[in-house]
Amino acid sequence: MEYLRYSGQFLSHESIVWKVDIYQEADEPFSSIGILRFPADSPLVIEWAHTDKEEVICGSTASLTIVSPGDRTYEDLYIILPGSIRLEVLRNGLLYWSGALDLEFYEEPYSAFDEYEVKLTFSDFGILDRLKYDLTGTRTLENILQYALRRSKIQYGELNQDYLSTYLEEGGTRATLDKISVRSDNFYDEDGEACTLYEVIEGMLQPLALRLIQKNGKIWVYDLNGLYLHGITKGVLWKSDDQIMGVDKVINNVKITFSPYSDGKLLGQEIKYTGEYSADYVNIRGEGAPPGVYYYAFYVDYGWRVENDVDYENLSFAIFPDSRKGTGLAEMNLCTYFHILPLLGAQPADGVAFTMSTGVHIAGGTPNQFPQKPWQKPEQVIMRTYRTFIPKLSEKDSEKYYIRLSMDMLLDARYNPFTEGSSDNEKSNYELLDYRFNYVQIPVTVTLYDDDGNALMHYSNADIAKRTDLRGALSYKTKGEWLDGAASYQSCWLEWYDPADRHEKSGIQGWKKNRHNIGLSLEDIYRSFQRLEEGQYIPYPKKNGYLEVCIYAGVWVYEWTKGKIKEAPDDWYQKIRWLLYKAPQLDMVRKNIIHDDAENDDIEYTGVINESAKEGISLDTICGTMTDTSPTGKGVLFRTEDGIQIKELTRAGRTTQAEQLLIGTLYSQYAERKTLLTGTAGILDGDLAVCSESCQDVKRFICLSDKQDVIEDESRLEIVELRPDEYSSDKD
Repeated sequence: MEYLRYSGQFLSHESIVWKVDIYQEADEPFSSIGILRFPADSPLVIEWAHTDKEEVICGSTASLTIVSPGDRTYEDLYIILPGSIRLEVLRNGLLYWSGALDLEFYEEPYSAFDEYEVKLTFSDFGILDRLKYDLTGTRTLENILQYALRRSKIQYGELNQDYLSTYLEEGGTRATLDKISVRSDNFYDEDGEACTLYEVIEGMLQPLALRLIQKNGKIWVYDLNGLYLHGITKGVLWKSDDQIMGVDKVINNVKITFSPYSDGKLLGQEIKYTGEYSADYVNIRGEGAPPGVYYYAFYVDYGWRVENDVDYENLSFAIFPDSRKGTGLAEMNLCTYFHILPLLGAQPADGVAFTMSTGVHIAGGTPNQFPQKPWQKPEQVIMRTYRTFIPKLSEKDSEKYYIRLSMDMLLDARYNPFTEGSSDNEKSNYELLDYRFNYVQIPVTVTLYDDDGNALMHYSNADIAKRTDLRGALSYKTKGEWLDGAASYQSCWLEWYDPADRHEKSGIQGWKKNRHNIGLSLEDIYRSFQRLEEGQYIPYPKKNGYLEVCIYAGVWVYEWTKGKIKEAPDDWYQKIRWLLYKAPQLDMVRKNIIHDDAENDDIEYTGVINESAKEGISLDTICGTMTDTSPTGKGVLFRTEDGIQIKELTRAGRTTQAEQLLIGTLYSQYAERKTLLTGTAGILDGDLAVCSESCQDVKRFICLSDKQDVIEDESRLEIVELRPDEYSSDKD
């Protein structure tokens, strides 16, 4: 909680009552409120520093000077926690300005004992650069902004959006911040590091040509066109003879680069074994590992037995299992995490093991059917993925994409699954699996959840999985369907087979990915389907939400024999020595011939403003719009109402991408010289407004900077001519 710590007031020269209150976080109210005393000269200066028209955040600071009654009276205000000390400024009893103590600035004379001046600097939006974004899910821009303001501890009476002139569609709904949404994961990098709140606010407002400012105890979000057309007008009253007239900058061109943060990989988190492992641990006695670290080491094959001697160093790999040490999954049951460490063969791999069954190794004991027997099929989830966001697409756009679900599985009969099946490496069992295990299926669930964790839909191919009459093809007959509600056990199946020969070959042994489920088909397979990349191709859902995949225990094995399909007998399951899994993966792919990843490169929007000018403006945006649908673009903006991606907006009679509208705004401001006035004037109190000047006819101005000495009732103003959006393009 925060409680009032210090308070004081003073009169300006024009008898305006200014009151300042300092609040501090504490466990309980302070026993007494300290009375602030002020110097006669400039006790409070509020400054909006120079901000060009293309900039988003118009931050301000308040410099408060107080008289210390004793040695280091206010030293405890210098603390590290951002936002723990807050200033409120009241003008004639009404909230005028609010901000948090800037922790970088605290100064007082060290030689004086008392009656010396202490200067404290407070900032409104500056604190946002010290605070990290930590929200999840899809959020409206208004929700994000309000959240940031709460974190900043700014007190305000209203979030005003009256001067927004952009519409979702021509003649339709005004594009206020509650009408537009963005994904939270857009504000985290690949390593999970979050953007600052300052970066987030700037990133989401900039493509919409919006600006943010605190004025008169309110937070204003506006665009220049809306302010010009609908803002109230205040006349500037100069108070000295120091006024100077100049001109604003003119720019040559604008380049806006939008990075949609698009990746075809929807769910790409790998399982990582977090336990210790090292080749230095491996020896014939199994005594090299530290306490609590276990492993099993395997020969290249049974050839380690050479008459009466043993080649103890003919090692292929070691596997380090630990059910407690692994990441990458939301849930794991019945299995153990593992790491495969290559020695004289194999490939490194992390994953989870359902079965490790072998009686020949050199260290660590015998993993005899460890942890589970391969024929066991309990109705239990062994892996649950984290959920990943799927945006809603229009019906037309959704027909352009598949979600591809793939998973690496190692199901093998060999003692060493990484060397050839020979007389020294379970050749007969290897050939049995290779010849007889024509179809292998495992049960999974694929479920779409809403923000609150309620199951919206689930994907089902249960009606396909056991059919024998389907042609081997990616077609409407094999694509499955989305059904309402939660998934049930065996509602979906992943399948392994050899597309070139399902009669006498299998699609297992060694690490293999699943193929698209065609049931237990006895029909021919199209050659194009044989070349199709591995994975289950799932139609795009009709709703947005969070997709989760669950892998269930057990494998179902089927043999194609004598023109029929039959399930494998129990003794065949007992031949399985290895059943290992890697994490399920989800990719967004296009419905084209090659089914390439649905990702998008950065997009550049450019415009020539004035060819005679020298300098240009270059803006990099992390939120925005684009002409193409981007289901994997984390930075694209969505309509809150229906979750559909925003491709165009309307402002000033022009409908196009937000970035093109922004270029039009900048053209209107920087295509030709605009009058710039500076000088000392009376304080422009009250709400956000445009300015007029008696000698400038009908021109309207906007403040670029404003430094208010409140006791003097004076302001050092920098105002520049403002224009509405006047740009038109024959390309729109």
